[in-house]
Amino acid sequence: MSDQRPMPRGDAMENLVIAQMRDDLRADRTRRRRRLGVPGWSIITSATAAVVAVVAITVSMLAAPTPSYAATPPMLQITAAQTGTGDAAELLADLAEQLRASDAPDPAPPGQPQQIDLQTWGLVTTVGAEGEDVPPPYIAPENLTLTRYPDGVWSQVAVAGTPYDTQGKPVDDPKATPPGTELYRFDEEAGQHTYLFPDPVPEDAGELRQLMLDAGLSEDSTVSDWLSQVEALLMERVLRPAEEAALLEVIAGLDLELAGTTTDRLGREAYVFESPPGDSDFVERILVSLSGHVLATETVWVGHDRTDIPSPSVMSYYAFERRDQ
Repeated sequence: MSDQRPMPRGDAMENLVIAQMRDDLRADRTRRRRRLGVPGWSIITSATAAVVAVVAITVSMLAAPTPSYAATPPMLQITAAQTGTGDAAELLADLAEQLRASDAPDPAPPGQPQQIDLQTWGLVTTVGAEGEDVPPPYIAPENLTLTRYPDGVWSQVAVAGTPYDTQGKPVDDPKATPPGTELYRFDEEAGQHTYLFPDPVPEDAGELRQLMLDAGLSEDSTVSDWLSQVEALLMERVLRPAEEAALLEVIAGLDLELAGTTTDRLGREAYVFESPPGDSDFVERILVSLSGHVLATETVWVGHDRTDIPSPSVMSYYAFERRDQ
């Protein structure tokens, strides 16, 4: 994950920019999914997003004599959770039980399209030649709409979100892509898209866990691997309460700690569960609403061998909309 790379000048610069974009893409956004065999759309989407981001978000690493930091989202403000228990597994089990007792209407009626809306962001850094006028660094999120139709047709549309600075305040840059602008679209006919997860998803945690193992995990998979599968599931399926309860019970079996509560990037109150510190240079987080819905996932870099971002820094996030009811 180190960005301590030689910085050549002149004709080699363009090749370096392309190489760094690919390295950052592979390391920061698809490092886990490539191992898990997630369908090709996730890799294609990330690659396309990086091409857009490499134009829209740049940070000069050569123009200044001291390191120039890329813009990363503000860290979540986490406070102690008032739950009566500090045990992550116990709280997740309680939330699963709460979901199973829910009388909420079916969010995924049979025969109806399933639409998943989310905001996503991933770190992409580039370099500029000495004296080059590069855009100011800021965060440029994308809003994705993923639609799964009953006949197997798949649609994915990405539009530009509202750019913001490292303090979370909107950025007014006339050169930025206007919010709401369509960035790319993928439409696949029935039979073209490969789905990892069937309809319906098992309501039994043991069966769901086995399904996730069959989809590419193993008993030796890391917390990061498992949370990548959770992301893949939530990008394919609109879960019914009992299905999401099973998912929480699977997550309860992971090595996670309860970090506390926070307000997520879409303004929703959530519990924060995270991988234990010290295992790697990354902390993986999953945010769950007080009513038991998975709201978001985040990857936070806590290492010390990069020159383009401070430590800790948010490397990527997925914030799922319409999941706080």
